[in-house]
Amino acid sequence: MRIRSYLAILVLACLLGAYMLEQVLGYRFNHVQILASKHTQNLLRAKDFERIENSTSQFLVSSDLVIASGNTYLIFGAKNMGNYISAELSKIQGVNLSAELNAEIQKTIINIKKINKQLDTIGSTPEKELIMHLRQLLPNYDSISLSLVKSIQFMMSETKNTILQDTIALQKEKSFVVIAAWVSRGFFFLFIIAVWWWANRKICNPLNGLIVSSHKALAGDDFQKVDNAPIEITALSNDFKLLTQTLSHQASHDPLTELYNRRAFERHLNEVMGNSEVNDQNWFLCFIDLDYFKTINDTCGHAVGDQVLVRVAHILKQNVRNYDTVARLGGDEFAILINRCTEQKALEIANKIKQAINLLTYHWEGENFNLSASIGVAPKACENTVTELLNSADMACALAKNSGRNAVYLFDGNQQMCSDTKQQLISVHHLNNALNNNLFVLYKQDIVPLQQQKIGKSFEILLRMLGNDGQMISPAYFLPVAERYLLTSKIDRWVINAVCEHYESYGDQLESIETIAINLSGYSLTDNELETFIIEKLINCVIPADKICFEITETAAIKNIKRAQLFMENIKALGCQFALDDFGSGHSSYAYIKQLPTDKIKIDGAIVANMMSNPIDFTAVKSICEIGKAAKQDIIAEFVEDFSLVEALTKLGVDYAQGYYFAKPEPLTKSPVEVSS
Repeated sequence: MRIRSYLAILVLACLLGAYMLEQVLGYRFNHVQILASKHTQNLLRAKDFERIENSTSQFLVSSDLVIASGNTYLIFGAKNMGNYISAELSKIQGVNLSAELNAEIQKTIINIKKINKQLDTIGSTPEKELIMHLRQLLPNYDSISLSLVKSIQFMMSETKNTILQDTIALQKEKSFVVIAAWVSRGFFFLFIIAVWWWANRKICNPLNGLIVSSHKALAGDDFQKVDNAPIEITALSNDFKLLTQTLSHQASHDPLTELYNRRAFERHLNEVMGNSEVNDQNWFLCFIDLDYFKTINDTCGHAVGDQVLVRVAHILKQNVRNYDTVARLGGDEFAILINRCTEQKALEIANKIKQAINLLTYHWEGENFNLSASIGVAPKACENTVTELLNSADMACALAKNSGRNAVYLFDGNQQMCSDTKQQLISVHHLNNALNNNLFVLYKQDIVPLQQQKIGKSFEILLRMLGNDGQMISPAYFLPVAERYLLTSKIDRWVINAVCEHYESYGDQLESIETIAINLSGYSLTDNELETFIIEKLINCVIPADKICFEITETAAIKNIKRAQLFMENIKALGCQFALDDFGSGHSSYAYIKQLPTDKIKIDGAIVANMMSNPIDFTAVKSICEIGKAAKQDIIAEFVEDFSLVEALTKLGVDYAQGYYFAKPEPLTKSPVEVSS
């Protein structure tokens, strides 16, 4: 039934109950009124009988005088009195009286008539015969008058008894009405409670169940559908269930690939690691990172990139078992929880996936391109947390990339690792702790002019993190984690704030400084809040804006070139410079140099380090120098570690060099910088 039907039944039941209560109480009240009216009539009748009794007494006195003394002058009055009594008794007779009382009244009327007849006889008898005649009438008169007196006494007694019975009945009925009224009201109240309970069970309880289920669903539990409820509530419950299922699916699945997202995967991983029965089994975490996927997005567009991700997700689902869990962690990163298998089986699955991805091709402008993936496999360990396990798989994936990409690497937790390898086990909690407690340390490395001597010094600001054991951790180990958890903008904010606060204390050093190079991550170029922070900081900072050069990577800049242009132009308006870092490492065109308002080009250190032994790298460096000079930009070479490189770079026209040959990184201050972020 619908809610309005239940409400109609509820209202009808209340009205019916009220009507029945009114009828019961009305009936009893009417009965009391009837008894009261009857009692009143009997009281009035008693008054009539008292009057008749008095009149009868007078009538008998007069009749006695006439019969006893022969005073005929009293005959007329006595007869009138007798006629009056007969008339009054005739009026009373038959009106709600008992048969006995009616009989006595009739008998009384007859006796009165007999006496009147005797009076008539006396009145018509001559005086001479009157005495004798009276003697003859007297015995008969005495019996008649005695009968009359008894009848009058009976009527009075019967009336008094009737009044007494009526009084008792009326009092009983009044008491009963009071009790009946309270009992009826009690039954009506119980009836209302029963109707309320019924309505509550049929309407309110399902609604409360719907609310509770909704709250539980919002908290992450399954939505419990409401049954045995009105049609509207059932329909609403079904809609809520569908909605919560949809929202739950959207919250736990990647919309593009329909795989689990990072949040759902980590929650599932926590459940697995918290379940002792499952945790006792062998299982492996597989971390998959597509090689050069950014190139696909940058060159072919995001539509093609999305198609590739969907096809990769299909490959992953095809090559795992039903009880394995596949997820997309973000971007081009995927993860698989391989359950209940041996190490050999886990590596077999990972290699099958690698080979299937390697066979995947995508088309762009008539050309076919193959895809590859680097895969890291980490076995579970009893002491692992979710973050440590993810970091282990991520580190194995990074080692697979370092080994030449398109490879599978198994993380061996029992293998003796060097301190540098241990540093890779950085969690997001370590990063947040470092941000909150100023555990980052600023370093610097000199940038030396090659073509002509400059007056001021130039150096690049580098960043290290203090580990739990007090050792310095390289950014190569914590920046990938920061990028994954979108903390790079916060780190950039910390660095800029720390540099400014350092020179608030050491402002006298600024006179001998030409350029301070500060790195910005790719995410910072799209962070409007960070842009506003940089502008406000530079306006209020003691460091002149023209002494600051922000370094951005080539691949980060071309990822969103329009936003990068706007960001750079707003900062350059203050007087700052920009350098295009790691140039040559990406897969973009040299045409981007014309689109980005940079002042310097920093050649990727991997190309510079091998240029003396690799003709291709030498030619690349030479080409970059020529492009840079044509664009009127300074050229900086990284990873310069010997004199032969210095000579070669100087001949090619490189303006600045940076590397261990000139100076190793050193702390900006002698002790860790204590600043508040």
